[in-house]
Amino acid sequence: MHLLDSINDVGFLSAVTIMCEIGDFSIFKSPKQLFDYFGMDPKVNESGKFKGTECPMSKRGSRIARLVALANIHTKRNGEALNPHLHAYYQKKVVSKPKKVALGAVMHKVCNIIFAVLRDGKSFKFRSPEEHRQNYKPQLTLIA
Repeated sequence: MHLLDSINDVGFLSAVTIMCEIGDFSIFKSPKQLFDYFGMDPKVNESGKFKGTECPMSKRGSRIARLVALANIHTKRNGEALNPHLHAYYQKKVVSKPKKVALGAVMHKVCNIIFAVLRDGKSFKFRSPEEHRQNYKPQLTLIA
């Protein structure tokens, strides 16, 4: 619970709720499985008049996990973003996609963060994508 509490806009009660809903984390082998478990996957209704924008979220899983993603794109009263990297990502997506589709992309990123924090057993560190790439490059050279 303390690992989840280290993520932006995940309070102690939200962390407890998410951990209670997840239960045994070892059953999830990939972030996609956790994403589906939280009910953030699209609910596809196939018919002859199918349109991609009319594909709502299934919402069968955790309401708290969806609210965490929504809270990460909000701004404070002074206009400062709570999570500047996810807010910038959301603003970039809104230019080319509908708002709910962009919010779904942010939810996917937050789910990936939750999965990584629980898998690695390390608290969340706020890094920009550029800092992450710089830290990741030395690992790639060691593997190759």
